[in-house]
Amino acid sequence: GGSLLPERRASAGVGAARPPVGGSQYAPRFHFLTGALLAFGAAAVAALVLIVVDPGKSGGPAKDWSSWHPDTGGNTGATEIADHVSPQYRFTSGRQLVSVEASPLQIEGVPLSVAIRETAAAGGAIRVFADGGLIYRLCGLGPYCSIIQGKPSRERHLLLRREALELALYSFRYLADVNQVVVFMPPPPGQKPNQAVFFRRGDVEPEMHRPLTQSLAARVPTVRNVTLSPDATLVDQITSPKQFSYTLTPGNTENRGFLVLDPLTDAQANAPATPAKPAKKASKKRSTGTTN
Repeated sequence: GGSLLPERRASAGVGAARPPVGGSQYAPRFHFLTGALLAFGAAAVAALVLIVVDPGKSGGPAKDWSSWHPDTGGNTGATEIADHVSPQYRFTSGRQLVSVEASPLQIEGVPLSVAIRETAAAGGAIRVFADGGLIYRLCGLGPYCSIIQGKPSRERHLLLRREALELALYSFRYLADVNQVVVFMPPPPGQKPNQAVFFRRGDVEPEMHRPLTQSLAARVPTVRNVTLSPDATLVDQITSPKQFSYTLTPGNTENRGFLVLDPLTDAQANAPATPAKPAKKASKKRSTGTTN
């Protein structure tokens, strides 16, 4: 017979069995992961570009800037903003501080351009702004819209400036074509209105790119605790250089007037508002039949 030795087999060296020509069984998974990583990287780059180009449209502030917003635009939206903001500002007693009336940037139907006269120290230039804007009038319902309850003070004036700032922030955020906001402040008792707070959209640009509650505390302070509010420093920093005395001047050649703003001096801006002193009446002396 045949050999009893086992059959010889090829060694696992040269000429050994090789994997099929089709490649590794893990190749499809590798290609899938590579594509996913490339897609993720492209999305990250696109998001970064959006943040750099338009930070206001990246994340929460663009759609969740505030929990409330006006339902309409234009003058109606401004009225909604005034009606929403004004009831939140109150005396410690609970009474509302002032009423707020909104209107286009005009007086008795005459459109206004805003003209700022800089001080000599600031260069002495006249800057005129004729783009779209609003006027908010703060009225305490006393003579000439003065506040008849309580006493004028720096704290009360700071609270009024906070209200002016909130009106401007809502207007810039939600009303199209509003690039400037003038807020007429109530005068001290016995005086006529002559002071305003004036904002341009660029003045509050950082506040437009973060939620409102990161700029102004959710709870509106009162006159008594306004200086203790977390936003007191920011409110003072933004509004202090935006205080002006104002006058109205008609234009010469067109149906347009000028709201002329003169910056308040540091002494005027920081001094508490005080009522005007009544003029002294000349005393009448009873005749004694003699002359002096």
